[in-house]
Formats: sequence, structure tokens, C-alpha cells
Amino acid sequence: MVNYVDDNNQQAAAIRAEVQAQIIECLNRFYAMETGMWGNPIDCLIIRTVVQGKLQGKLYDISALSEVLELPISTLHRKIGNLVENGFLQREPRGKSIYISPTDITNISLDKSFENMVSTLQRLYKGDIKFDRKPANTD
Repeated sequence: MVNYVDDNNQQAAAIRAEVQAQIIECLNRFYAMETGMWGNPIDCLIIRTVVQGKLQGKLYDISALSEVLELPISTLHRKIGNLVENGFLQREPRGKSIYISPTDITNISLDKSFENMVSTLQRLYKGDIKFDRKPANTD
């Protein structure tokens, strides 16, 4: 019975290690796609957050982005200025506020990479790993 428990623990550890490796591979592929589209990691974080907000029906102004991303407003002003100049983001005046939203260029590049992202996720969940545990030995 002790060998059976050890075998189960080793099997569970092996499955966990394999899943962790696949998740890291998936994240690395997404990171490579994202930085390939939008540049450095901070710019990608800003764009990703703005795109996600737009998809969820929530527009961000610089103050809200500062809170969510925990970045100084001065840094965001500079970064967003560069992202607007490069055509990735746009400013949308609404009332007394100015919101940040993705441009068509950003949306198109995201759409083009969508199939690669889905393929990466499918590889992660391709079913090569069996998560079923053997029932405990009751002998």
C-alpha cells in the first residue's frame, strides 16, 4: 500500500510539473506575440488593459489606469502619448473626461494573432495529460 501511495504522489508530481511547463510555454508564446505586436512589456500591459476594458464595456481614463496598473500618472501620460503617436491607442473626449481606447490598428493586430492564441491554448489542453486519479486502494 505504501508503494501505491508513493506511486500516486510521484504521478501527481509529474502531472503537476507537466502542466506547469505547458502553462509557462503558453504564457511565453503569448508574451512573444504581444511584444511582437505592441513593443515593450509596459506598453503591452497598458494596451492589454485598455483592450480588455473596451471588451468589457469599461473605458479607462489615465487616473483609472493608474489605479489598476499601479503606475504613476506621469508615466502613463508619457507612455500613452507614445502609444497614441504610434497608432495603438487613441484619446476619446467624453464630457469632462478623456478616455483611452484601442485603435483599429490595435484591434486588427489582435484579431490577426487570435488564431495563434487559440492554437496555443489548444496545445495546452490537447488532452495528452490524464488528470484522472486511480481510486485509492482499499485492500
